[in-house]
Amino acid sequence: MNEPLERIDFVLPWVDGSDPAWQAEMHRWQSHDRPDSAQADDTPERYRDWGTLRYWFRAVERFAPWVGRIHLLTWGHLPDWLDTSHPQLHVVRHEEFIPDAYRPVFNSCPIELNMHRIEGLAERFVYFNDDTFLCRPVAPERFFRHGLPADMARLSIIPQERAGHNALECMRVINRRHTPHKAIAAAPGKWFNFRYPPADLLKSVSLLPWSFFPGLKDHHMPQPFLRSTFDTLWTEEFAELDATCRHRFRTPTDLSQWLVRYEQLVTGRFTPVGMRDTLLTKLSDEDTEAIADALLSDRYAMICINDNNDIRHPEQVRATLEEAFRRLLPDRCAYERH
Repeated sequence: MNEPLERIDFVLPWVDGSDPAWQAEMHRWQSHDRPDSAQADDTPERYRDWGTLRYWFRAVERFAPWVGRIHLLTWGHLPDWLDTSHPQLHVVRHEEFIPDAYRPVFNSCPIELNMHRIEGLAERFVYFNDDTFLCRPVAPERFFRHGLPADMARLSIIPQERAGHNALECMRVINRRHTPHKAIAAAPGKWFNFRYPPADLLKSVSLLPWSFFPGLKDHHMPQPFLRSTFDTLWTEEFAELDATCRHRFRTPTDLSQWLVRYEQLVTGRFTPVGMRDTLLTKLSDEDTEAIADALLSDRYAMICINDNNDIRHPEQVRATLEEAFRRLLPDRCAYERH
């Protein structure tokens, strides 16, 4: 499929958890905000850097050369190897897009919820976490078709895990705003589409009797967004978003960028796409070799490599992961200093 599209940008937040200045500020605010952040999620894997950022840039240059601009969001630190003079790279410090009342912030949720404030950000953009990577060439249509985000709407039960609390909070807002029967009736072909795997279609069918959205399946992949959806939610749900953005550290009651994705899905502002070309993994001492093989297999267009606090030999895991990326993307790219 070849269709004319407006510019598509990529947005990537990144933190160097080893930066002494950043650590000092975080610890100072942990002490200052402790009464409000007793349930804060500030575990090490939230901030750990595996040294894979350079390969993220290499992958974008090789597999998505059509990207408009890359907006790299940072507290202030940058890797020494990054060529910040690259014409497509826009380094954005927190103070340049996050309102003063919400800073300093060590919580990814306020960072995500304020992405639409980035100066010069395209209406159509793809949000990457720094653990999500392109693994083979992708066309713009993999993310946007007919001007709409390419996504998959699938009813789901929210899992009982730490991140599930944030998904529940997002669904609470969605259920106040929308009802599933009305949303699905307005665009049934987007909820029950031939591109979706049969197991996903069956799951949605099994949950149809519910009178509210029990949840929506999250794929943890690079996520296409319309900037205007953020504007709508900030206009109509200011109090909810403002409350989250005042949490310097992540808490179970926070809303996240999932809320924006869910809003796009339930309002039909998306085009159906299958997710068979993606892989969600979790780092571990035992599974790192399998993850490396998946990276090199050419089976997947995108992969998410979640961190894990239970890793016993991080240096060995890091070496295995870096060797796989080096084999996949051996050549320096234009975003690296030469």
